[in-house]
Amino acid sequence: MSIDPYNAGATVDDVVPIFAAWARASEATRAERPGLRNVRYGESAAETLDVFSAGPGAPLAIYFHGGYWKRLDKDDVSYVADGLVPLGISVITVNYGLVPTVPLHEITAQARRAVTWIRANNDRLEFDPARMSVFGHSAGGHLAAMAAIEVPVHALISISGLHDLRPVRESFANEWLGLDEREARMLSPINYAPAGRFPIYATVGAKETDAFKGQARQLVDAWKPYGCAATFDEMPDDDHFSICWRLINPHDPLTQKIAELVR
Repeated sequence: MSIDPYNAGATVDDVVPIFAAWARASEATRAERPGLRNVRYGESAAETLDVFSAGPGAPLAIYFHGGYWKRLDKDDVSYVADGLVPLGISVITVNYGLVPTVPLHEITAQARRAVTWIRANNDRLEFDPARMSVFGHSAGGHLAAMAAIEVPVHALISISGLHDLRPVRESFANEWLGLDEREARMLSPINYAPAGRFPIYATVGAKETDAFKGQARQLVDAWKPYGCAATFDEMPDDDHFSICWRLINPHDPLTQKIAELVR
């Protein structure tokens, strides 16, 4: 029996202990790092964010979590601040509604609202508005890219992101996404121009499926003609989930690359 190439969970033994480990690491991060918690950026209960500050005037990296738009929460990914804050980069983790309760087009709108709200409140959040970047993992890479279509950013980093939803619509994921052909096209960032010329870094784990690797390459190929310095890369020895653990380490090559781009 063949595995759906978009079923990242089937490429590891069990995702449950992975997510549990992320949650434990994130709880420790929140306990150790002061910041603003559950700041509301929109009207719905899910539209909240956490701020991990590296100090006034620092560059900012806004992170969108993965989970195929149907699971996880910002509280599961606080650990991403552990790699970047020590490097002088503030981090905001964004929460959003989940399918099927909230349709994907509204989740995308929430991501854009979050970035717009953050930029408008840069004085309160004490970051450098000229150095506001977005990044995300898997579904979060999609949301980061969709936000960068409307809001100019300093850089975009997509980690194992999904950028063309047409083949995703043909996968098992459409059981909860419920996309038709028109929606899949409209919600694919590769079909739009970015909001400005900024660096783009799309990376995947070397052990990921060709489908995820192709998604990263598509974003680079689609946005490079708009004048963006766009780069594709593979992280050696990583799968769809282990690549995220790199973000907890300030000295990891992926964390260092992100820091270089967002500064």
